[in-house]
Amino acid sequence: MCTNAPTDPAARPALQFGIDGLPVPRLRGRIHQVSIAPALAAGVALTLLAQDVRGSVALAVFTFSIVAMLTASAVYHCHTTSDEAKLLARRIDHGTIFVAIAGTQTAYWLLSAPNTVAAPIVTVVWLVTLVGFRHKVRNLTQLDSAGNWLYGVLGWSGVLLIPFLLGGGLVVLSLVLAGGVAYSVGGVLLHHKAGNVWPGVFGYHETWHALVMIGVVLHGAGLVALAGVSV
Repeated sequence: MCTNAPTDPAARPALQFGIDGLPVPRLRGRIHQVSIAPALAAGVALTLLAQDVRGSVALAVFTFSIVAMLTASAVYHCHTTSDEAKLLARRIDHGTIFVAIAGTQTAYWLLSAPNTVAAPIVTVVWLVTLVGFRHKVRNLTQLDSAGNWLYGVLGWSGVLLIPFLLGGGLVVLSLVLAGGVAYSVGGVLLHHKAGNVWPGVFGYHETWHALVMIGVVLHGAGLVALAGVSV
């Protein structure tokens, strides 16, 4: 079972519940945990198969950012015990969501736009990411509406890519938009604690994690097409 349960048996009953006050489902964190190795392996392989340096850099940045997010999530949900460690891990977990968004956007800007356009926008994206990460690490509370809105603003600022993505074809554009929708739907369900598929096993948080992985795959597929990787 993948939980934050402590090693002291006497302390376990009080910590079988998440910050939402509900029992922690058995698959909490497991989706991201089992996705780390495949994401890393696929990312490294695709980076090496890219047709040029620009494609390799883009795929490497995307891979690093996604693996960082998955790892932080797995550590928080599966490998922390004390309250202090859980709080720190949770803050980093939420912070690396900004890293994943920024890494994804960076990769797409590198592959779809000229340097004169991509460079200033990527700079702004990472500055916002630093602000968001710092906010999450220093001010995270159970209901952090300001930080959560910033996820959406940063993520959907990617619509600025649309004119440049059209050069890559409708398939690429569709993959990018579908990935954004998957992330957004997951975020809305998480906010409303909806999608409790199998109580005690696969709850609304697992639905969020599953939709995150769908978004990752869709965005990764779009990058593969833009980078001209033959698979």
